[in-house]
Amino acid sequence: MSLKQKYHITRSEQRAFGVLLTVVLLIIAGRWWFSGRGNAENDKISEDDRKELAAFEESLRADSLQRAARRKLPAAAELFPFNPNDADSATLLRVGLKPWQVRNLLKYRRKGGRWRSADDFRRLYGLTEEEFQRLRPYIIIPPIAEENQNSLAKESGRRDSLRRIYPEKFGELTVLSLNAADTTLLQRIPGIGRYRAAQICRYRERLGGYISTAQLREIGDLPEGIEQWFEIGAGETPRQIDVNKSDFKTLLRHPYLSYDQVCAIMRFRQKFGSLRSWSDLRNSPDFSKTDFQRLAPYFKF
Repeated sequence: MSLKQKYHITRSEQRAFGVLLTVVLLIIAGRWWFSGRGNAENDKISEDDRKELAAFEESLRADSLQRAARRKLPAAAELFPFNPNDADSATLLRVGLKPWQVRNLLKYRRKGGRWRSADDFRRLYGLTEEEFQRLRPYIIIPPIAEENQNSLAKESGRRDSLRRIYPEKFGELTVLSLNAADTTLLQRIPGIGRYRAAQICRYRERLGGYISTAQLREIGDLPEGIEQWFEIGAGETPRQIDVNKSDFKTLLRHPYLSYDQVCAIMRFRQKFGSLRSWSDLRNSPDFSKTDFQRLAPYFKF
């Protein structure tokens, strides 16, 4: 058998082989074309990225230089005389100290630290020599004697303020007029503060005046034995309310009259006219003999 006969390819097989070869060549050509174009575009994008990256780096460098310049010279600093021993935080920030430097200064002062001279201020933790030289002409620290005098004046003022808030208490055997003492005097009694002093005065106003120190027990929440500090002066009489001329609200404001009792008074006045005495209400279930005794000093007819 000849070689041609051994490897004979039919016409249909030849056509199939030709189509397959064409497809393979097209695939190879397409991959080459797309690969070359893609590389060109990638090269172009990479070049744009490099330019953008360079511009971004330049902006970062400029911003860093600006921040460094701002740190070196505080733009908002105001230079004026100040005493680091008593200047507040707002003043220290205005002269150009940084917040963390102000915290160090205040911490130093809280521990009892003081600067005796302007040069001592150089020892502030975190303060650079350049910053100190800039502030040095404006640091004013008075002599120790003057400073001590100012401290004594401040301490005296503080004690005066405390005396106003917490008045010095009376000693034993002190007796006050219950109807004349104001809140300032009342606060000097042991166990009496501003609140209780105001209670005593308000109740006195509602009553029209005290007729007995025992009436203090009606207030409640007062120290035991509070009556011993007071007296009722001879000839002191309470303010009286006219039962027949007063309106409903005026009568009800008095602590010894209840709502039902005032209603009973108003009904009697509407039905029978003016009351002549408390005995006119003796048949009213709203009043008792004890009530009439308590009311007698404070009302008139």
